[in-house]
Amino acid sequence: MKKARFSFWIPLIAGGIALISGFVVWSVNIYRVTYLSIRGEQYLACGALLLALVPMVYFIRKGRLKGKRLADAVKIYLGFFICSLPVAMFVVFTTAWLLEGDYSAWSNPYRYESSTRHSCSGAEVYEPELKKEIRICNPQGNVYSDTILYVEKRSNALGIVVLWAITRA
Repeated sequence: MKKARFSFWIPLIAGGIALISGFVVWSVNIYRVTYLSIRGEQYLACGALLLALVPMVYFIRKGRLKGKRLADAVKIYLGFFICSLPVAMFVVFTTAWLLEGDYSAWSNPYRYESSTRHSCSGAEVYEPELKKEIRICNPQGNVYSDTILYVEKRSNALGIVVLWAITRA
């Protein structure tokens, strides 16, 4: 097939745009509101390690690692691990977001955190179920002068999903 034809390039470009758009929608609607519990983080780590093991076994069976040192094999495995981490993150975060759970609400004092290169601006608050600080992006209300954050969430085995948050005086 000639690579200069539109029948090759149009589906390739449309698929690339759809993939990028899907990632942006996923990161805004699912990744920012889902916080993993310790069990969810363990599933994420195990999933990425096992997913990286699949191409490693394939390479070993095909004999592509013959004559390579152990350090080279470890480097290849770490490369596969780094490539498999986004796939495992997508699966675990989406599963945590889709699972049903118990609905609950709580109020806690918070502090405002401005946006950085890798995160959004919002309220930094202690989450009692996860036992750690989480950043809730852009809660409703006046984040600069209010002092209490009211959060409604859904909890399941993999973590929590923040459904709604508002600041109160």
